[in-house]
Amino acid sequence: MKKMDEMDRNIQLRSEEWGFRAMLIALIVWVLYNCWQTLAKGAPYQPVPTLIMCLGVSVQSFSYMGIKQKMTSGDEEYHEPNRLLQTILAALFISVLILAVGTYIAVVS
Repeated sequence: MKKMDEMDRNIQLRSEEWGFRAMLIALIVWVLYNCWQTLAKGAPYQPVPTLIMCLGVSVQSFSYMGIKQKMTSGDEEYHEPNRLLQTILAALFISVLILAVGTYIAVVS
């Protein structure tokens, strides 16, 4: 297997960036169309495109934070707290809070 030089890596990263953006735009259009169908025509809501979009953005964000933390872990200049762990805990807390409020509203109604 051929080792990639810097230009090849740059080309691959740019193509992956464009692919991710195209996928994200397609999912946004799908989510907005689905919301419009639900609100205007009373169609049942389909959460799959929203979940796929959230998964893609979350994986990209978490991997960025993890790679950045791994690269700066041995450096003495950077003394940041564990942002990846803080973000994951905050996301879990917000998810539990939203589920609890939704369950409470469903039970009360």
